[in-house]
Amino acid sequence: MKTLRLGLAIASSLVCTTAIADDATKKMNTYHVTITNTTAHHIITPPAVIAHNGHFKLFNVTEAASPELVIMAESGNVSPLLASLSGNSDVSAVMSTLDHELPVILPGHSITVEIKAPKRTYFTVAGMLATSNDAFTSATLKAPKKNHYSHAMAMTYDAGSEDNNELCIDIPGPPCGGTNATIEGDGEGFVTIHNGVHGIGDLAPADLDWRGPTAMVRVHNAGN
Repeated sequence: MKTLRLGLAIASSLVCTTAIADDATKKMNTYHVTITNTTAHHIITPPAVIAHNGHFKLFNVTEAASPELVIMAESGNVSPLLASLSGNSDVSAVMSTLDHELPVILPGHSITVEIKAPKRTYFTVAGMLATSNDAFTSATLKAPKKNHYSHAMAMTYDAGSEDNNELCIDIPGPPCGGTNATIEGDGEGFVTIHNGVHGIGDLAPADLDWRGPTAMVRVHNAGN
């Protein structure tokens, strides 16, 4: 249903960094957001890094995912999600890694983005587990005080938009490289905690299943 090449982001993606709210009354800080892939074999696609207030939620468990989140969770294409937040008054800025030489996050590796956001902000990070039907890893955490760090472990969610058939024809990440094939059957219809890889198709649970968080997020507040 989608294609991903190792070492490539979606080359046609249009959004890399977007300042969304221009509120001169809020003092902006510089934050460094580091995402670490804690899996042994999964690749995390270029992640969305969203700075927002306490009212914003990227998704709610047991509710339907937005169409833009579904696109990211199924294909790894983060650009529609970033673009969809441009009019959201609860979001101050978004960022991804599309301008990085290697925009995906390999197993055991980390990637860092710099983003300007107000004090007392929150960050939500989300990226697809590329060797899955529609799994994504995500965490939300509060920004730390100046010169401090905050940390969170990212759990794995099922976007609920596609059957977890574990067939390579429907999976973009290696060793699959699936194409735009039609999938028979629907997903759950709402976001759930992902129940992992079970070996019902082409994926080997010994390599690709997980037990616990699939990413770690660290935020450093560098000040002005």
